[in-house]
Amino acid sequence: MTGNIYEVLDGTGADIGSTVDYWPFSVNSAGLVMIDTRSWEADHEGRVTADGIAEPVDVNGDGEIAFFDPHIHLFDDDGGLDAGDLIASNDDSGSTYGDGSIRDRDSYLSLILTPGDYVLAIGAYFLNVTEAVADFNDATFYPTTCTTPGVDCDFANFDHGDYQITFTGDVTVRVPEPASLALLGLGLAGIGYGRRRKA
Repeated sequence: MTGNIYEVLDGTGADIGSTVDYWPFSVNSAGLVMIDTRSWEADHEGRVTADGIAEPVDVNGDGEIAFFDPHIHLFDDDGGLDAGDLIASNDDSGSTYGDGSIRDRDSYLSLILTPGDYVLAIGAYFLNVTEAVADFNDATFYPTTCTTPGVDCDFANFDHGDYQITFTGDVTVRVPEPASLALLGLGLAGIGYGRRRKA
């Protein structure tokens, strides 16, 4: 599963945050579910992972370096998302490279889940639970790109960041239609602008 987090601009063109994506899924039978994200397309430390993966890596094959530092929150999907539905969160995996990640800052969860409906929120660091529920992240460092990929990455602001999510376990992922995603992004941009103006 691949997607994009988009930069949100206000009416003057200033970066005021980024979007949040939701991935609803159902667990069909109780058991271990792993959720592995991958977004870092350039490892500015110039490392090669134990799997021999060298940077840069093009997550979705679009020929560009566009990424963010993923932050994920897993919620019980009871039909009304709120902070009380939070099950688990992760910012940095610390070590998982099995999905092709080149940086240990890609997020990862591994937990036993019972049958039912869940929703994963993904956004850029730092995405707190309140922002995940509210559908808008006011952190402005990500998404980003490197005009010179590699050790000298300059982390230049970019209009979007690519990501991939791998779900492992007896799950069924319900993916929104692409047109719905585009409309959702536009709606979030308006919400973000309205919030900023009131502040």
